[in-house]
Amino acid sequence: MSRIKKALERAKAQGILPEQQQEKTRPVRDEKPRGQIRPPLYFRTKVIDVPEEIFIRNKIVSVREGHPISDQFKLLRTRIFNLTRETGRNTIQVSGFDVGEGKSTVSLNLAISMAKDTRQTTLLVDADFRRPSIHCLLGLSNDTPGLKQYFEGQVELEDIFLNPGIDKLTILPAGGRIVNSTEVVGSAKMEALVLELKQRYLDRYIIFDTPGINVCPDPLVLLEYIDGLILVARSDVTTTDSIKAAVNLVPNGKLLGTVLNDSRWQDSTTYHERY
Repeated sequence: MSRIKKALERAKAQGILPEQQQEKTRPVRDEKPRGQIRPPLYFRTKVIDVPEEIFIRNKIVSVREGHPISDQFKLLRTRIFNLTRETGRNTIQVSGFDVGEGKSTVSLNLAISMAKDTRQTTLLVDADFRRPSIHCLLGLSNDTPGLKQYFEGQVELEDIFLNPGIDKLTILPAGGRIVNSTEVVGSAKMEALVLELKQRYLDRYIIFDTPGINVCPDPLVLLEYIDGLILVARSDVTTTDSIKAAVNLVPNGKLLGTVLNDSRWQDSTTYHERY
């Protein structure tokens, strides 16, 4: 067993991982009957058909059915649904421990996988104002407007939503780096934004891509408004010290689980390609 896996097992034994966090802090919401829903109609949302080759080049494999790693993201989304649906928790934050662990790649793959489920729409918010990268993974330019321009009062919220050509998936770009990002994330305007996004559609999950927990205060500030957290570790990169430091910072009841990224595993026939 690797050092990372041992550290995660120790965190689980200490009551940090979700198996020890079964207290339901929010009441079950009134929902429409579960069934296949119609994709949203995009009026002011800008539709950009991202070519599949851009997704694949950037390791966004959830666009391909039958891909072994796409199936792994389906398992991840199912686990998240099982932990959140009945309690109405529909805001999910994805963070790393440090940098270079692939949390943005995981965020976009997860968002696409969730959008393919028949029961809800999905919104992916790039809330990493230190090193925004969701627009890069979609092949968009650095001057793509987003939340930065919204917080500066230059655009209306409705004018910065994007659809990348995938049904039931909407993207809210960061719009660039923000120098005072911690203050922006902790502002009343950000809190109101999260609440508005959460309540706009009952059948929508919102995923927030944020910096690593050990990198800056931003993800912990944002987590105050978010229902649950997924932490992304990278095989042979994330250290046990980073894991211990991060899990001690996460408030009780917030951590839904962890994802081990860039790992190699063996099935009954052959090795899958490295992610």
